[in-house]
Amino acid sequence: METTESEILTEVIADCAKADGWANLAEIGVLLRKKNIVYGKLSKFILKFPDIIEIKIDELRQPPVTYARLKAT
Repeated sequence: METTESEILTEVIADCAKADGWANLAEIGVLLRKKNIVYGKLSKFILKFPDIIEIKIDELRQPPVTYARLKAT
């Protein structure tokens, strides 16, 4: 059985997440590339999964840093 993009993304976010559940998008991107997921612009790829993932942007940092976490099920 082939693993779907959403299943791989869920696994990667869980692997990168800190204690609060948020994972840095840069770290997520590294693991996705290692798993041969081609996504173009990562933030747009993540936005394709609004049912399972939420994002936040830390505008206080320069440059701003984007984070993602799995939504509670």
